[in-house]
Amino acid sequence: MSALLPVPGRRAPATEHSEPFVAPIVAAVDGSTASRAAVEEAVILAAKLEAYLVFVYVRRGPRRFLGVPFYQRRLSKEMARARRVLDRSLRIARAAGVAADAEILEGSPRRRIVEFARVRRAQLVVLGSRRRRLRRSVAWAIARAADLPVVVAARQPNPLALARLR
Repeated sequence: MSALLPVPGRRAPATEHSEPFVAPIVAAVDGSTASRAAVEEAVILAAKLEAYLVFVYVRRGPRRFLGVPFYQRRLSKEMARARRVLDRSLRIARAAGVAADAEILEGSPRRRIVEFARVRRAQLVVLGSRRRRLRRSVAWAIARAADLPVVVAARQPNPLALARLR
């Protein structure tokens, strides 16, 4: 008699007893005001669509030429900031009754967010828009590179937006 074993990384097909797969919503956060608006918009969308929410913080990483003690200090500061931003986002989602998770990624935000959304088979990406003086914004680059819908949240968070969910 043979038994079917689950394959790592592959979801079991939906049966009458299991829930169907609902693609998650990916929300990119960085702690800015625009990012706070993206968190609120993502939580509202996840509640309305009854979707799982994944917050993503992408850090570029300190330069290695700084040397080991400086590198480690800078890395610790970056990781602590990422955890603070993600914890705040998770608290907002939890308060609204939305199931959420958080990930810290390293690299180019433009590449890593699009790549992460593809791997997770996300239904959409939510992010805030910050104006750049000499370069194009990350939101613009992601909207051009992504092969799925991208929601760019308003600059200022709406203080009453989450109150409507309760």
